[in-house]
Amino acid sequence: MYSACRPSWTRHSARPFCFAALLLLALQLGRLWGCSPAIQQAAPLPEAELVGPPGLAVAGSNQLGVRLTNRSSRRTAVVARLELKTPTGRPLAHEQTLRLAPGATRQLALPYQAAEPGLYTGSLKVYEQGSGRLIRAFADLTIPVWPRWEFTPDRSYYTSEAQLRFRARLRRGKGEDKKLLVELREGERVRAKQQLPFRGSEAAGSFAMAQLPPGRYTLRARLQGPAGIEDSLSYPIYKYPPAAQEIKIDLYTQGLLVEGKPFFPLGLYWLQAEDLEELARLHFNCGDYFYKLRESQIAALMDEAARSGIRILLELTPFIRGRAEPDYQAITATVERYRRHPALLAWYLVDEPADAKVDSAQLEGIYQQLRRSDPYHPVYLVNNRPRTYRTYAEASDILAIDVYPVPDHPLTRVGDYTQQARWASQGRKPVWLVAQAFGGVEHWGRPPTPAELRNMVFQGLVQGASGLLFYRHCQKGEEQIQPPALWREMRTLAAELAPLGPVLTAPVPLLAQVECVDGSQGVQAMLREYRGQYYLFVVNCRAAAQRTRFRLRGLPSLARVEALYQSQAPALQDGLLVIDLAALGAGIYRLEPAGT
Repeated sequence: MYSACRPSWTRHSARPFCFAALLLLALQLGRLWGCSPAIQQAAPLPEAELVGPPGLAVAGSNQLGVRLTNRSSRRTAVVARLELKTPTGRPLAHEQTLRLAPGATRQLALPYQAAEPGLYTGSLKVYEQGSGRLIRAFADLTIPVWPRWEFTPDRSYYTSEAQLRFRARLRRGKGEDKKLLVELREGERVRAKQQLPFRGSEAAGSFAMAQLPPGRYTLRARLQGPAGIEDSLSYPIYKYPPAAQEIKIDLYTQGLLVEGKPFFPLGLYWLQAEDLEELARLHFNCGDYFYKLRESQIAALMDEAARSGIRILLELTPFIRGRAEPDYQAITATVERYRRHPALLAWYLVDEPADAKVDSAQLEGIYQQLRRSDPYHPVYLVNNRPRTYRTYAEASDILAIDVYPVPDHPLTRVGDYTQQARWASQGRKPVWLVAQAFGGVEHWGRPPTPAELRNMVFQGLVQGASGLLFYRHCQKGEEQIQPPALWREMRTLAAELAPLGPVLTAPVPLLAQVECVDGSQGVQAMLREYRGQYYLFVVNCRAAAQRTRFRLRGLPSLARVEALYQSQAPALQDGLLVIDLAALGAGIYRLEPAGT
């Protein structure tokens, strides 16, 4: 077998020497070339992961961050190729190479130009240069690109308010060299106007509303830079006569206002009249009922809800789903009967329209009819298909999503779908989460565990859900659908979140930010400010415990941090907030600034 190494005149005893020399030569060449000889195993591939949510992109220049780690003992070069399609189908591509020293971790920023807001789709492939070995492929990459600025009034409609407040926010950069020009118009007539400077990235002002007659107005804003007008946005304004029952949306926070007061929905599906008093005592404040109830049962439930202080999402689904043509007469009669009822929270337009193949234009027509018939209550719609969130976004005032991932899909679907729903209306409409609190029926093989339910709820809250309902409220004899431990967790969550309703409906601090500094993966956080104190909501989406260090930017110095309810005790170390999160764990922390 060694004959190829040996001239014909070599004696048999020279074979071991020839083989050893050849092996030594191969090892030396391998070291010189920076690669292993064929008899050694291939070096391990580097690791690649996305850094930061891609949903922070804004029309203009952007970067997609990729963290690369070289686990091998040799240098390597990595190529990252980003391929995207714009909302209009135009291709974008960028390729970049990064060299990694042994054991090094570096971050790569892939630039791309987003000339227009919308949903960009594509892929990112990371591979080893030279060998071409694929390190990781991020297929089905979606990047929502937001408009570069937003402009909004503070209410979905007005009645007896003395002021109409408005604000503009730049989503990137500061506005020191810009001004905001705002007009309140009635048709072509300019009722009032203001010119405002930006303070940081925000400009805010107000117009007097008390003397304006009811009607439709337009709030028009123009963004002025050194070279002139850069962009303009408009918003319809509606003023109505005051009513006995007024449910409004605070467009600054995406929260509800019930009779002028902030209201964070904590609800249940399949309510029954005889349960309402007990459920109110357990801190639930709203809900839906079984859609097959007879008219007399619905009337009794509405009356009992008014006595118990629980608000009802009143079903119009039976008049729309499964019909060749909606029953417009029944919709009109139902609205006329209940539009002044004190228990009414919102009109439940339809449940899961995509599955029922309900025409979106038809739904938008019914929505407009509802707004004309009863402008004082919002319209609520539940959608379970993320790809159709935008399709039906204009048919409601509140978009609710029902995400039921257990047991066949990752829990992270909840946070991902909440993000997609907020993008569907570009942050201009509230998103509510309908959380999975059932299983063991149909194709859901089991119900979630209490830890899984808590994790899903906190994912929704951290991603901006401004309302929470559980599907569903089970009766005795249905323990296989909703085990007692799961029902206890639902009650516990309601008891914990109800006192925090004012916090959950408070504005997100404009200048304050929270970021994870040690690379912990699957940890999400949200910060809220209420009455001079800050509240941090965190959730660990991984099934493994993690110690996470948070850097809090834009906050005053902290005197102390208090763990609320079941949260793990935190620590302040070297200016960082350190929290140990259990597997699938979540926590709420009150941050008290010094001097308060």
